[in-house]
Amino acid sequence: MELSLLPGKPVLSREGKPLGYVKCAYVCKNLSELACLVCVDGEEEEFILPAKELVFSDEGVYVGKARLKSPSGLPSPVGKAVFDRAGRFLGRCSRFDTEGALSVWNGSEQTLPLSRLSLGDAVIATLPSQREKKTARTAQNAIRVGKKEKNADVETPGQDGFGVLGKQVKKPVEGVAVCGETVTPATLKRARENNKLLELTANTLTQ
Repeated sequence: MELSLLPGKPVLSREGKPLGYVKCAYVCKNLSELACLVCVDGEEEEFILPAKELVFSDEGVYVGKARLKSPSGLPSPVGKAVFDRAGRFLGRCSRFDTEGALSVWNGSEQTLPLSRLSLGDAVIATLPSQREKKTARTAQNAIRVGKKEKNADVETPGQDGFGVLGKQVKKPVEGVAVCGETVTPATLKRARENNKLLELTANTLTQ
């Protein structure tokens, strides 16, 4: 849920009667769920709604009759300053999605996973170390190499010599095979490397 979109959203009863608007949101300590909404009615009096009673739509937030005496959870981080563990200012939280990540704006947008965040008066982010970054890059490179090798092993149409594997060569193919030779994977490899795969196929299937 994108919490930065909630402030100002109309609050409606189940029957659609206007009750006020959303002032701010609170999230659970694990940051992965909405805990409650602090809302304001027409008299500018605050009332607090538990998340389990809420239904969200384009028109607004539909609510039940349940109310809380005080907010539960932690205030939404939207607008809060974000620092790393060394105290370096990273920017301010511009967006926060309980199902994804927190976005920090400081001239450009940076996205941080929820698992690396601590929420209080400010947001504290544990950024990946150089060693973690190197490990992640190594893993990504290994995956790319693995995919490349796998793709290289997959024969494309026609590279099997059109069914000549295991058959005897009827006419010699210079630099690839002699007359009477049985076509093996090594033979096909030589033919591909010398751009003579079609010639090998023709000289194997015809007299």
